[in-house]
Amino acid sequence: TLRRWVSLSSLLSAAAVERLQPESGQICAFAEVLPARPGRLGAERARQNLPPYDAGCASYAEGLARLPAMRPRPGTAIRFTELPAQTFPEGASPQEITRHSMDLSYALDTVLGERYAGQPRGLLAELQFAFICFLIGNVYDAFEHWKRLLNILCRSEDAMRRYQDLYTSLISVLYHQLNEIPADFFVDIVSQDNFLTSTLQVFFSSICNADVDRTLRKKAEKFKAHLTKKFKWDFEAEPEDCAPVVVELPEGVQVD
Repeated sequence: TLRRWVSLSSLLSAAAVERLQPESGQICAFAEVLPARPGRLGAERARQNLPPYDAGCASYAEGLARLPAMRPRPGTAIRFTELPAQTFPEGASPQEITRHSMDLSYALDTVLGERYAGQPRGLLAELQFAFICFLIGNVYDAFEHWKRLLNILCRSEDAMRRYQDLYTSLISVLYHQLNEIPADFFVDIVSQDNFLTSTLQVFFSSICNADVDRTLRKKAEKFKAHLTKKFKWDFEAEPEDCAPVVVELPEGVQVD
């Protein structure tokens, strides 16, 4: 219905859509791809001393390795924000690396500064765009981007104190998005772990901190109660993030 559509796209402007959509203007469930390097034809593979495609594979790993590397056709990829692979600043000490690996506020500030300086709610528009692309267009890459964005937002405790409007709007955005999916949608088939409950568990634990704005805390508590009642999700167990965290240090960094 129109009301549901407005709720799911409340922060999306024409400018935001123009910025995020592929240059081609078309969004496809399966991205158009091209070989990243030559070697598709038998003669080309022979010149590169590669086995023919129809040759038997000795192992599953060999079969995967033989698959051609592919890249998106220029102009067809959704122009999502590139999220930082490194969550800590260059030259960080081991203690700082650990802190920034548990609290992703530095990574969030990096994303906001590079693409949404002065307009942090633009990141929520991107969150809405990614969700809509998955919900309506079945774009799996958009779903993965939505999960990564949500992970950064929900695990940035320090940022929750500084971006009250951003997080107030995030709760509203999630409220409407989660009304569109079944309760068990995020459960991993293999591990039975629910990505969303574990992520929101950290979010609720962080946002209930005394330093967070009282109005924001109360809205988060109501949202938590709503999810608990509707989906029967348990947010009271101690988050896994409270367990010891093993952080891989960059090469050359040593602990004193």
